[in-house]
Amino acid sequence: MTRIILIFLIMMTAFGLVWPQVGIQPSAFNVDFASYESDSAGVNLFEIYYQIYSSNLLHVRQDGKYVAKYSVVAIIRDGKKQITAFEAENTIYAESYKEAHNPKNYIVDLFKYYIAPGKYDVQVSLNDLNASSSIPLETEIRIPDYKKDRPDISQIHFARHIDEIGEESIFRKGKWRVIPSCDRRYGDDLLFVKFYYEYYDPGNLNGVVRFVYEIRDKRNKIVVTDAVDRERRQSSIGFIDSLNLESLKPGLYDLILYRATESKGEIVSSKGSFSINWSALQLVENDFDNAVEQLRYIATSKEMEKLKKTEEELRIKEWNKFWKSKDLAPDTEENELKDEYYRRIAFSNKKFEIPNKEGWKTDMGMVHIIHGQPDDIERHPFDIETKPYEIWYYYTPKRRFLFIDRGGYGEYVLEYPYDGDISKNINIYGGGR
Repeated sequence: MTRIILIFLIMMTAFGLVWPQVGIQPSAFNVDFASYESDSAGVNLFEIYYQIYSSNLLHVRQDGKYVAKYSVVAIIRDGKKQITAFEAENTIYAESYKEAHNPKNYIVDLFKYYIAPGKYDVQVSLNDLNASSSIPLETEIRIPDYKKDRPDISQIHFARHIDEIGEESIFRKGKWRVIPSCDRRYGDDLLFVKFYYEYYDPGNLNGVVRFVYEIRDKRNKIVVTDAVDRERRQSSIGFIDSLNLESLKPGLYDLILYRATESKGEIVSSKGSFSINWSALQLVENDFDNAVEQLRYIATSKEMEKLKKTEEELRIKEWNKFWKSKDLAPDTEENELKDEYYRRIAFSNKKFEIPNKEGWKTDMGMVHIIHGQPDDIERHPFDIETKPYEIWYYYTPKRRFLFIDRGGYGEYVLEYPYDGDISKNINIYGGGR
């Protein structure tokens, strides 16, 4: 299978609390989608992008090399009816243990399919064939109905990297190679949100079109805006652009682009969501109180109090000193504990966020940050005579955590015993905190 190995700066190595040593971790796999008008009547081009962190696959030593085997399966359903399915299988060879477990490497690839406009359920699964483990990701997608008789804009294709190329590529869009940002995460080493889109206008095959870009925060406030003029030719319907994110705080945002027009007719627009995740150092520089608060699951109250009282010009020095004291391998450049801690915070923010509360502040986020991904999860969203609840199981050491959505608003609150000690009684009918 064609693949591209790219550099990714977020460390994925496990630390002492600990990740299970066999099987794929949640952040090993990201998926995104985009669709475009096609030349065939009644169907659009639908692309499924996927990203695999190879260091999280189980590598087996064979003939002096480290070998990982995986497959990716995508299934598209219309209700209960399966429309189509894809499968791609690949083998990765590494010359050394260090190369096999290099957390900076990932693989990105795609599936293509022509499909009629409508709503569909899509499931994409990553299967680690050596570990016999799997990550299934499932979502509902909408394929727009691009009308042939009026202007329209395609879905936004969020990119990690865009460059001009002359040769063929599976990621070729016109004269560009557009490498997908499958997790749509920016910030840190990616201070610009890059994107590709197509504009369809049967009544204006040649000429200049003005597009307006807006980035809106979760309160729908415009925080970044720009306008550009693009020259459109019949043979060139795709455009690329980027917006600077340096002034924005971490969080979820919407990118909205639309065609500027003086008429009061139908608005031609497209919209997509993305997130900004600053590095911990950026957070220290821009929001020190929040940076210190995020240490609550690893720092003592005395350590946090000392950091809070640090004078502004000494904050970065003291913050680095704190993490140096936690470094499990102080003689190396990497601090695996710190990298994993902030990776778990990022995952919790993405997975467990609820209205008015960041994911890392929730009970599920707390348990995930301290203990990592559960070995097993028992979900009960619709049981009779009980509130929705989940039980998380950890095998080493043995722990069991019960979360109940008592308010019915999606916030699963940790129930007694809060430390997960399985020798204590767990009662899903008991009172809440």
